[in-house]
Amino acid sequence: LYDTTELKKKYNLTDEKIIFHATPSFSDDPNNIKGGCYVIDLAKKMINDNVKIFVAGSYKQGMKLPENIILLGRIKDQVELAKLYSMADVTVLTSKKETFSMVVAESLCCGTPVVGFKAGGPEQIAIKEYSQFVEYGDVDLLEENVGKALIRSFNIDNINKKACQEYSKITMANQYVDCYNKLF
Repeated sequence: LYDTTELKKKYNLTDEKIIFHATPSFSDDPNNIKGGCYVIDLAKKMINDNVKIFVAGSYKQGMKLPENIILLGRIKDQVELAKLYSMADVTVLTSKKETFSMVVAESLCCGTPVVGFKAGGPEQIAIKEYSQFVEYGDVDLLEENVGKALIRSFNIDNINKKACQEYSKITMANQYVDCYNKLF
């Protein structure tokens, strides 16, 4: 967990709720598998709320975006990425398909709950009490669950502790061993 005071000063944040979206590439193309167009739809729906949506990932120039979206570009520094997760009140995942989903694991390890679309892997590996997944493309239900996460009081230390235990190397190795043993 990181102190995000300086990061909040950098972006002139006061009492805004922060939504974070991490993706390899952000696009407004409805056919893009990472679902950036849904983040844009969410931002439009929440334009009158005291919310800022930070997007980490490369992006194409010239997109027309609501003013509550802040494009950060690709984040190469892992500490900076962890600080962004830590600063957020909720992380949003809008992919159509995902396997393990490092975004879910990283967000939870930074003490930040996750709301997203059902995409295969994320809802399987997420810690249920700190994550909510809705049907792919249902922006109304996505917005509803993001709103609930933004007003809910989460204990970030508890999220961090449980996630770091759940996604530790030892836990993951033991789960692989269990899978292999079941096969034989």
